[in-house]
Amino acid sequence: MNQRTLFIIALVAIMATLVLWQPWQDEQQAPGTEAPQQAMPDFTAENLVSQVFDADGRLTHRIQASQMAHFSKRKLTELNNPIYATYLNSVGSEDTAELWQVTALEGHLYDDEKLELLAEVEVTNLTEIGYIRHIELADLTIDLVKKTMVSQSPVVISGPQFTIRGIGLTIDIETQQLELMKHVETIYYPARTLP
Repeated sequence: MNQRTLFIIALVAIMATLVLWQPWQDEQQAPGTEAPQQAMPDFTAENLVSQVFDADGRLTHRIQASQMAHFSKRKLTELNNPIYATYLNSVGSEDTAELWQVTALEGHLYDDEKLELLAEVEVTNLTEIGYIRHIELADLTIDLVKKTMVSQSPVVISGPQFTIRGIGLTIDIETQQLELMKHVETIYYPARTLP
C-alpha cells in the first residue's frame, strides 16, 4: 500500500471514531436519548391543610402535612408527616364528626383521588364507638373517591381488651367495616374487676 491509501484509511478511522464517540455530548447521555431531569416541584408549602366538602357543603375529609411539594405534570403531591382525618354525617343530622385519624411519616397524594401513606402508619379511632382503638401498619392506600383503605402489610389492631395481628386489611370508611386479609393471632385481655 502506498502512503496515500494509508492516509485515507487513517482519516476514515478517525472520522468514524469521532462520529461514534461524540465527545461533545454529555457522558451520561447516550446518542438519541434525553437525560432525565431532576423533577422540580411547581410549588411547595409548609403546614398545609386541605379540606374537602361534599355537594351539600359537609366536610368529608381533611389532609394536612408539615411540608408538601406539588408536581402538576405528574399529578402528584408529596407530603411529609401527613395526617388524614375522616368525617361522617350522623344519621338525620347536619353535623359531621371526625371518626378516624391516620398519620404517617410520608405520603403521596395522586390527583386528589388516592392517598398513599408510607412508614409508621397509625390509624386512631377518635370516638368511643366500636371496639377498635388503634391500628399500626407499614403502609396504607386510601381511595378518596370510593372511601376505602387498603394495605398488604403486617397489621396490629388493638382495642381495650384485645390485640389482633394479621397481614393486610381493607376498611370501608362509610360503613366502618374492617376486613383482615390474613389472621395471624389474637390475644384477649380479660376485663379487670374492681374490688
